[in-house]
Amino acid sequence: MTDPEREPVPAPERASDDDAARAAHLDDGRRVAYGRWRRWVRSLRRRSMLVRVAEGGGDPSDRVYLAYGVVLLALVYGPILWSALAQAGTGLRTAAVVGAANGAGAWDTPDVARLVAGGLLALGVAAAAALAAARAGGPLSVSPAEATFVLGGQFRPRVVLRRRGAALVAGAAVVAAFGATALAHGAGDGAGPVAWWGVCAALLAQVPLAVGVGAQAPRWRRASTSVTAVLLVVGGVAATAALLDPARGRTTIGVACLAPDGGEAPCPVDVGLVAGQPGAGLVVGAALVGLAAVGLVLQALPDEVDVDAAASGHRSTVAAGRGLVGGESGAVADVLGPVTYGGRRARLPGALLRRAPVVARDLLGLRRRPVALAGSLAVGGVGGLLVLLGAGAAGEGAAAGGASPVAVVVGAALLYAASATWCGGLRALAAQTEPGALLPGGPGRQVAAHAVVPVLVGILAAALGGGVTAAWAAAAGASVSAAGPAVLLLVLVIVLVLAARVWVAGATTAPPGVFTPMVTPAGDASMLVLGAWYLRGWLVVIGTAWLLHRATPGGEVVAAVGVAALAAWLVTSGVRRLAGS
Repeated sequence: MTDPEREPVPAPERASDDDAARAAHLDDGRRVAYGRWRRWVRSLRRRSMLVRVAEGGGDPSDRVYLAYGVVLLALVYGPILWSALAQAGTGLRTAAVVGAANGAGAWDTPDVARLVAGGLLALGVAAAAALAAARAGGPLSVSPAEATFVLGGQFRPRVVLRRRGAALVAGAAVVAAFGATALAHGAGDGAGPVAWWGVCAALLAQVPLAVGVGAQAPRWRRASTSVTAVLLVVGGVAATAALLDPARGRTTIGVACLAPDGGEAPCPVDVGLVAGQPGAGLVVGAALVGLAAVGLVLQALPDEVDVDAAASGHRSTVAAGRGLVGGESGAVADVLGPVTYGGRRARLPGALLRRAPVVARDLLGLRRRPVALAGSLAVGGVGGLLVLLGAGAAGEGAAAGGASPVAVVVGAALLYAASATWCGGLRALAAQTEPGALLPGGPGRQVAAHAVVPVLVGILAAALGGGVTAAWAAAAGASVSAAGPAVLLLVLVIVLVLAARVWVAGATTAPPGVFTPMVTPAGDASMLVLGAWYLRGWLVVIGTAWLLHRATPGGEVVAAVGVAALAAWLVTSGVRRLAGS
């Protein structure tokens, strides 16, 4: 007999991967299907909702009535908006008739060149907005509860986020097709061309959506930023070319097809606008790009989305939205996340620090944000260019057929947007517990010191726009007889922009009088007044810029006096508010 203590002990069988996963309380997603689990959770939520409604004495059908109201509003105001866009597209019908009379094909005119180039620029702007939405928790929004209990468990993010991704794809397609079909119908196209324009717009609208979802994935964030930059540059160049040189507006995808000698030449590939409808190349290209973007949104990108960052952005966005409804806009700045600084090697200039410490601090702040400074200068330069062109600085044959109030208003809005980077010192002053108490002189003196850097940067942006305008006018041999009033208009717009920044700096809480009920035939309009209060700086700049365009040339003295008085009142109001806070 053998000694049992010396008998060889059999080696334990190797556990399978499934057994190891179960032992570690892990699940590979095969035991519970997400659809079945989601239906179970939905039934629990409905039961709890019914209990809460019954306890509160409400009606369980309130959500049905809410959906009914939304559909009714869409049916009432949707056709009105579509008709307004179609009315705007009637200008393209006139352009096509003129082009045909001059021997050009339908839609082959300078106005349509600007439209297509503007579409490219709008695509870039939409991609930039999608990048900003990614910092605010979108486009694929994830609530903190979902990030913890759903996406942190056994289910793959692609399965969980597929439905909301499909909803985003459908929403972007509907909005883009809505606008494109209205414009095409206003231009006098038949049902066939209108449908093709809608299809192209719906497909191309998926590009900004893919850019936004890609920005939510750390591995794709840099690629999304690069795509946005390319779209903005290409759209900006195409729009500027169509704006500055309308006589050579033969375009295909927004970029003029010109021969080497400067004359017009047919494009080698039929991607352009043929007889009022998109060419085959444009349709095929839009289909390839759009379908690739849809595949990224629904399949590739959701698995790589940073769900924790998306949940944090969702939480900040919800908090900011509740604050806005209650009259507090201070949390809006937190939605886009903290300001990123670079240029750590930059130091305070010693000589300037001893004589003007506030100016030295503001300069250091801009030097540590080189990307934001360069972007604001570019936007400000484009704004100055539009103001000068809209004022007729390059003669009556300049862009848009001479003076254009739209160009002036858009240019003023761009300058106001760019000035947000220049006026960081003013915001820092207003954010202090007692503004102006750290240094002697009081808030008025501190505001004057903080205004030095914005004034200098504004002058530089205006010089950039003026340089581009002068270079183009010299190359084209255009008359510059109206340059004086146009330059004055640009100076007045910059003064107004900086004064408005002082006026709104630090004012984040709406006064109680804004919430006074305003009974109108359409209901209470107090929320509209609250929205106007939030946008008061934009509204003042845009409205005054339009009035300045109407007043010049011929009323330069009255315009200058009016802007000086308005700027003085804005600055005085801002300083008094800072002194009383």
